[in-house]
Amino acid sequence: MADFFNDQRLKVVSGLNLLPIKDYRDIHLATLKVLEKTGVFVEDQHAREVFGSCGARVDENNSTVKLPSFMVEDAIQSAPEKVTLAGRNPDRDIPLDGTRNAYLNFGGGINVIDPHTGLCRKSTKADLAASARLCDALKEVSVYSRAVYPLDQPQKVLHLHTAEASLCNTTKHSFHGPESKWETEKIIDMAAAAVGGPENLKKRKPISFGSAVSSPLKMTRKFCETTMTASSAGFCTYAASMVMAGGTGPVNLAGVLVLTNAEILAGLVLIQLIRKGTPFIYSSYSTAMDLRLGTSPLGSPETALIGASVAGLCRYYRLPCLVPGISSDSKQHGIQAAYEKALTGVSAAMAGASLIVGIGGLETGLTFDFGQAVLDDEIVRMIQHLKQGFEVNAETLSVDLIHEIGHTGEFLSHDSTLLKMKSLSQTHLFDRSNREDWENRGKPQSYTKALSRAIDIIENYEPEPLSPSVARQIQDIVEEAEKEVRVK
Repeated sequence: MADFFNDQRLKVVSGLNLLPIKDYRDIHLATLKVLEKTGVFVEDQHAREVFGSCGARVDENNSTVKLPSFMVEDAIQSAPEKVTLAGRNPDRDIPLDGTRNAYLNFGGGINVIDPHTGLCRKSTKADLAASARLCDALKEVSVYSRAVYPLDQPQKVLHLHTAEASLCNTTKHSFHGPESKWETEKIIDMAAAAVGGPENLKKRKPISFGSAVSSPLKMTRKFCETTMTASSAGFCTYAASMVMAGGTGPVNLAGVLVLTNAEILAGLVLIQLIRKGTPFIYSSYSTAMDLRLGTSPLGSPETALIGASVAGLCRYYRLPCLVPGISSDSKQHGIQAAYEKALTGVSAAMAGASLIVGIGGLETGLTFDFGQAVLDDEIVRMIQHLKQGFEVNAETLSVDLIHEIGHTGEFLSHDSTLLKMKSLSQTHLFDRSNREDWENRGKPQSYTKALSRAIDIIENYEPEPLSPSVARQIQDIVEEAEKEVRVK
């Protein structure tokens, strides 16, 4: 077994270790047993051929692939430790290097809270474009993931309209989840247009691709086609797992981690076999099913525990990871959303997750709320401040300063306070004033202020635009695809 689990491997990264090294090692060994003994169902024949040609045991009768340990560990070691998610411009690049957390909005919603009426309704392409502009403006959103689907567009070209709206409304890196080789290739063409052609795309890839393994242990044709096409073209590719404890996975959280790990590492093996060294993001959305309701809550303590454990495991593997945080199952802004987002956000951040997904998401990610996204941006800023900690040295211990002020003085007007005052946290939306001042200002509510700012951004903010010719080129790709679909 490769020696992934030792303290030496943690010297270059930081974060809370929820589990001891022995537990991570046991999870890894159990994962290897599952992949070698049970294997994965692989729907796509080409993917089975790729696995088989490289040493896996393939059973064509039931379309299963069993992976020997060496294949899994070789794949872990061949995936880059550091990944840069390129923006349209270099100043929007996001390095995933184990030293910081980056945040993105929750993706794949089908509803929006209308910012003008406050009503929940089905999402449109206009909502998608507005969410991209909002996320482009929010400072703590590092990466954009299609917040909602454009449900007013034809189903067969849904992901192409998604890519068009994303590329035209944000300069940040964006994530995409097409459902076929054809769609993936079309989106690659659109990305090439956005950066000035195929040659420029080789140097700067402003998008990543990925898909989820279906629990338990099923690689669908959609998963195989998307990840194989993306990785063969050199794009950062993620494999996701969405195990539900007690539903699609064991009720024991340790078992959930094993199944999650098996599904994602099986995806990693395929991606690395297609193109060794493909940038990869280990993506877990696993949680526990609420067995009373049959739902899959992402704002639960179990989600926080699983996400923090995944982050710890990936720190040993030295793989960038994505986990839920700033996540909520609440249907609206309020107390439930606030505590769930803080619970999952702090745990993921302190555990050292590379990417934390959830900004703007409500109802387990089904609904995007523009005002909530602005609130979440401030929550993230507070979490970032918390994670910075504070420095302890001769100056900050302040012994001489305390002696200077003595028993009767005050620190407020001292030069040291004026010098360091900006190092203390400041809020823009959450109220810290006294009651009298708050009442004199009309008792402003945090969400009301956030929604007002969201509407201002949607109506007035303009992200750096693509040139008219490039925007037209991307639109032409979508329109040509629509013609191809009609011909078929």
